Amino acid sequence: MNLSKRELVLAGLIIVLVAVNIGLILRLEGYDKSSMDTNDLDSYFAEEVEYSSAEIVVHITGQVRNSGVFYISKGARAIDAINAAGGALEEADLDSINLARVVQDGEKLHVPAAGEIRDNNIGLGYEGGGNATIDINTASASQLETLPGIGPVLAGRIVDFREREGRFQKKEDIMKVSGIGPKVYENLKESITVR
Repeated sequence: MNLSKRELVLAGLIIVLVAVNIGLILRLEGYDKSSMDTNDLDSYFAEEVEYSSAEIVVHITGQVRNSGVFYISKGARAIDAINAAGGALEEADLDSINLARVVQDGEKLHVPAAGEIRDNNIGLGYEGGGNATIDINTASASQLETLPGIGPVLAGRIVDFREREGRFQKKEDIMKVSGIGPKVYENLKESITVR
């Protein structure tokens, strides 16, 4: 068999390319087997997806299967947070919670038992001197209506503002709500708190 110089170079090049490809295939197969099996890959990607979609942290207590701190998606509702905690127990009074409310990062959501006295996790709190105050970050619209100068319309605006803009950082931030100016704030500042 007489091959020209050019044909010999081309044949040699083809042999080298085939050898390199076989080496790469064998190396990749060895890497896949030694580094992680398919189940590991599935769980790795599942954890990655779960972590990347978990944008806020919520502390859930009370009548749920698993109390604790949970990572949930931004924009999740109270019902989603409760489900993340394993769901509500039979003793839970879900009617006392607005299940459609958007939960906020850093929030503590308490699921009360039927007949449980409400505490600061649901909107009522106590500060020094035994004066009851309402936490404007967690209070329901009906609780907000008990504040001086706050009727159903303003209570609804406070809840809407909180769900749209996030938690109030200080008491004075309530004046960012349309219809609540310095005069209204002056009348209710002793009755509210921010936690």
